[in-house]
Amino acid sequence: MCLSMVGEYVIITPVFNEADNIEITIKSVLIQSLRPSLWLIVDDGSTDRTAEIIKTYSMRNKWIRYVYRDKVADQSYYSSNVYAILSGYQRFLSVRMNDPESDSADRSDAPSIDCKYLAILDGDISLPPNYYEQIIARLDADCYLGIASGVYVDRIGENQFRKVQNDRRSTPKAIMVFRRKCYEDIGGFIPMKHGGEDTCACFSARMKGWKTWSFPDIIVIHNKPIGMGHSRSILQVRFRHGVGEYYMATHPVFMLVKTLRRCFVEYPIILGGLARLSGYIFACLRREKRQISGELIRYIHKEQLGRVLKLNSISKK
Repeated sequence: MCLSMVGEYVIITPVFNEADNIEITIKSVLIQSLRPSLWLIVDDGSTDRTAEIIKTYSMRNKWIRYVYRDKVADQSYYSSNVYAILSGYQRFLSVRMNDPESDSADRSDAPSIDCKYLAILDGDISLPPNYYEQIIARLDADCYLGIASGVYVDRIGENQFRKVQNDRRSTPKAIMVFRRKCYEDIGGFIPMKHGGEDTCACFSARMKGWKTWSFPDIIVIHNKPIGMGHSRSILQVRFRHGVGEYYMATHPVFMLVKTLRRCFVEYPIILGGLARLSGYIFACLRREKRQISGELIRYIHKEQLGRVLKLNSISKK
């Protein structure tokens, strides 16, 4: 396939202080066999050289746009990241409609941009050259597939990687691709204070009849361990994951089964699972109100208990 071929998709990338990684991500998108019609990189108030790097590439590539968002002080790391994505999506709509206030409306290269698919991409990811070509081909092949992605490995050293545990039904936000109709059906992401917005998006999509799937044969590289952008240790990351599990309504029985399994398959062995469970219990005791609807909570509990009874057996159909 010709490297200049343009696909029916738009990428939104939220970034905050990613000067060490964003150029790697940009270069991996530039060599995609199917490049996006538009790439909006939303700077969520960076204080390092992130903006400078992005602007250098956007000047050379008219389909790459730099968008600045003022970071709101009282928003959590997780919710601020999602608000950056939502800001990017609103900017895409204004570009698509040639809104007079759009930064591209007065440019001769400003067509009315539309897309069939919406990709979310973190600013610390290295993609294989045909990542989007492969994912979009699988979305095209199944009209009920609403969200798709590959899987990633964490870079832990020079040419050293560690597998990230994943649920085949879920797609990590860092590399997920939405069918745009699915994205609009679920109302986009919920800015979750404690994270888990990608998992909730997948639950919401399945509740509305869409399929969600991550393909293990499509592997990308996460250039810093998951969650380490705001945590000092991997155990703190696991604890935060446990807190997030409560706020995205994970059923206690499912959480116990999941934790027991993660104790033996997720780094650090035993301690990671215990930290995750501790975070969940801590959040349960606090009993802060969840941000998702009662309807979605009931769906999540029903699906999770069904998975426990079926020993977590899965099918693509």
